[in-house]
Amino acid sequence: MIKIGLIKALGFSLLAFIGLNFLFIIIAETINGSLPILFSDISSDPLTIITILFAPLIYLPGNIIMSIYSQISFGTIDASLIRFVGFLVSPFVAALVAGRTGESKGGSFGGWMIAALISSAAWGVLAFFYPNPNPIMLLIGFMLNGLVYGIFYGCFALLFSKSEMY
Repeated sequence: MIKIGLIKALGFSLLAFIGLNFLFIIIAETINGSLPILFSDISSDPLTIITILFAPLIYLPGNIIMSIYSQISFGTIDASLIRFVGFLVSPFVAALVAGRTGESKGGSFGGWMIAALISSAAWGVLAFFYPNPNPIMLLIGFMLNGLVYGIFYGCFALLFSKSEMY
């Protein structure tokens, strides 16, 4: 029997992850001045919405941190910095939401882990719809990224869980 805490953590964390990704992409595209281009891309190719909603899973967390550091170091504060901050903040907040809504540590961690794997599987769908030389390898790579995100941010879900350690 699946515990209700796992389902709540999964649902709320996936909702927070998708919502914050969409919000940060919209803010970055508005600053960049290319919001009409984004919406025309979505209307011409509806699968583009997957790249918007699940964008952080392309980059590993360490790469995102290094990109933010290099952009701030070189003084290039623009829309891509907002996008990368969103790539770092949205999974963190989603993991915190999973930690607070899961009724146990296992439910919190498992809810966020399943949300990360669902997000990476959404990227794997794109590997089969667009012409790629080896879509299976892309699917494996996306699933590994989802596993890394699940473990890395799952630690924060464990830290902010309602249940105590003892």
